[in-house]
Amino acid sequence: MSDNYFNRKQNVRHISIKKKTASRICSTQVLYSFSFLNSDIDTLINSYVDNYLPKILKKLSINKLDFQLFESNIRGVHENLIIIDNIISKKLSKNWSIDRLSKTEKSVLRLATYELLFEKKFKKITIINEYISIIEVFGGNADFANGILDNISKEMKL
Repeated sequence: MSDNYFNRKQNVRHISIKKKTASRICSTQVLYSFSFLNSDIDTLINSYVDNYLPKILKKLSINKLDFQLFESNIRGVHENLIIIDNIISKKLSKNWSIDRLSKTEKSVLRLATYELLFEKKFKKITIINEYISIIEVFGGNADFANGILDNISKEMKL
């Protein structure tokens, strides 16, 4: 095989990974918005897609994200919020409640927990690493989040 073929194949895989990462970043942003606004989830998704998505895609140098992952993660967290929050709450120390977490930390932990427990499409290490990177970029505590997600994944025998 030529080097050109190999490079193209690597770029296709890289773009696919970027689309999934972009989907997770955008999902985090929508859920973060949801924590402030008393709006239905469809309105928030549509508003985000219309007003923010083009800028994010341009910044990430991709044409589109994995829209199925984006939408299923948001809707999945929204529909299972009580269950997800209970799971996260059980992993916090006795002196902490989920209400003490920042909105960013809650959004990221909710999405990661949803993917780990409900979707199960990707390896747990991939999901945890993706969301740890996202929480770092958004200013959350990566070590804290890593500990919580690692404990969730171990208990659920993934």
